[in-house]
Amino acid sequence: MQSNPTTSASATAVWAGAIASALLGAWIVFDASPGINWGLWVASAALSVVLARRFSTLPLEKPTLILLGWATLLAFVPTITATESIRVLVVLSIAMLLGLAVIVIGADRWRSLSAKLLPTIPFLAPFRVLQATLHEGATVPSKIASPKARTTTRGLLITVPVVIILVVLLRNADPTLAWLVDRIAELLPQWSISARVVFFLFLLALTLGASSLAARQPASRLPALANFPKPGVLGFTEQRMVLVAVAVVLWLFVLLQISYLFHEPPGVVGSGTTFAEYARRGFAQLSVAVTLVGGLILVLEATRAPDLDPDRRRQLVRLEAALLIALELMLFSAFRRVILYEQAYGYTTTRVFAQAYMLVVALSLVALWLEVAKGAITVDFGRRVSVIALGTFTLLAFWNYAAWIANQNFDRAARTAKFDAAYAIELARDIDAVPTIVARRHELPGPDRAVVENYLGCDRLPGSGRWYEYSVRLRAAALALKGDAQLHCVPVLRAAPAPLVPDTGATDPSTQP
Repeated sequence: MQSNPTTSASATAVWAGAIASALLGAWIVFDASPGINWGLWVASAALSVVLARRFSTLPLEKPTLILLGWATLLAFVPTITATESIRVLVVLSIAMLLGLAVIVIGADRWRSLSAKLLPTIPFLAPFRVLQATLHEGATVPSKIASPKARTTTRGLLITVPVVIILVVLLRNADPTLAWLVDRIAELLPQWSISARVVFFLFLLALTLGASSLAARQPASRLPALANFPKPGVLGFTEQRMVLVAVAVVLWLFVLLQISYLFHEPPGVVGSGTTFAEYARRGFAQLSVAVTLVGGLILVLEATRAPDLDPDRRRQLVRLEAALLIALELMLFSAFRRVILYEQAYGYTTTRVFAQAYMLVVALSLVALWLEVAKGAITVDFGRRVSVIALGTFTLLAFWNYAAWIANQNFDRAARTAKFDAAYAIELARDIDAVPTIVARRHELPGPDRAVVENYLGCDRLPGSGRWYEYSVRLRAAALALKGDAQLHCVPVLRAAPAPLVPDTGATDPSTQP
């Protein structure tokens, strides 16, 4: 392991920060629902790494600081949202960011990072942390090797057990002492010796290893990643044929979509396509097609001869630019189809996620154009796409999309008298949407309102109410349900009947998202 001598101050910071963070995690994270506890623990773990780096007089590089900060930001998502699927993705994202922060300790340039590092995180990060933890534990005897340190340590090892034994014996002989010991015990968390202590040791090993790496690693140890084998070279003629053929197909499709802005597809003689079918047909296929063509451009760039004539290279770049413009317009068409579909059949989380995916792909195509314009695909592209995807997920995680979807469906019901009570119940399983549904259920016609009210009356929210399980939207849902005296649970009515309005377009006929 590459290391540098650490001062007693940095060694103390490593151990103190790791122990404090592990104690906090064992107290508020173990056997607790996600809430503010996740943000507090990840913040403490990140702070222990930062302090270990600072006390070792080593510079705190921006990549590590950004990754730790982003992980801490995501860790506070459970404080806001109570959506289980988002919480699971948040935990995975935090693990990825913290693992990447461990791997890049000492890297002073953000540009030195590559998306190729992401697959190594599950293997390399735990190995380095475990290695550093074992090294830190093995050096403990040398740190207490001075006569004074040995004397203090030996005294503590003798004193602490004796005091504990005497207190246990004497508390049964004196009621005042027993009362005092009981009051002290109430201030301490109720530790389950087996599982909670194991959890504490697990957190201690993680934080101690990461802090030790921060204190002892002056320079980066980025893994030497093997480059992908370079595929064969495609000549100018082959590449131009492929690009021209694909461009013709894409632009023909784009021109057809532009024509539909002036007249609907059913207006085309013999098309046999209803407007509703046009709205729901193909947005998933469009997204996949855009992704595949984007991959094709990457392959063509990788197989282009490095000594290609500059004039011919410019021709290919112009063709690729035409493809990228067509792809962006196709994404716009796919996005518009989802909007039309939502207006016809209502809003769902799947459709909102589909729109978020399209935005990620659209921004990724811009990043791809930056690489094509430079004449070569570099590591910047993978890093930018990763940042775009994670940034979009971060915004989605903090945004209460469930309440937004509920509001949109209630607004649509007011305009069209069409409401899908079955989906409202499904959406109510997302705790974030509960306050909105409770507040606006009175706008529904009787049968639909009865179905929704019965489900809400039977709803049982998770959590024990401990302060570190606090979540803003979970608290809002609990207050909304508790404060409405009209909500009652009648189990026999839990099954949702058919929507009040006949199926004339209110029910989604498509099996697509």
